[in-house]
Amino acid sequence: MKIATKFGFKIGPNGERMDGLDSRPAHIKEVAEASLKRLRTDVIDLFYQHRVDPDVPIEETAGAVKELIQAGKVKHFGLAEAGAKTIRRAHADQPVTALQSEYSLFWREPEAEIIPTLEEL
Repeated sequence: MKIATKFGFKIGPNGERMDGLDSRPAHIKEVAEASLKRLRTDVIDLFYQHRVDPDVPIEETAGAVKELIQAGKVKHFGLAEAGAKTIRRAHADQPVTALQSEYSLFWREPEAEIIPTLEEL
């Protein structure tokens, strides 16, 4: 069994999701600890940033996940709906293992930049 979960939303005091993003390193670590406890596991196999937070440099986000990986709490880092430049910047600090992105017969935009970037990295 593999466990994947996400971080990056603001969470209210009762655990409800609120409007807005929050990928501050301290919040990422809080979410990881809460997820480990809730999922009753010692490690998260894939920890995704749900959406890129424009208020937090991606390097800080990648660095926080890197610290969780070094602590043995997370195995791999993933991004969702990130652009090629963001993927490159994040990957420079902590290798990006997975990307969740819209891609279909009707929306082929990832073929222009995203997929070539992933293949390169």
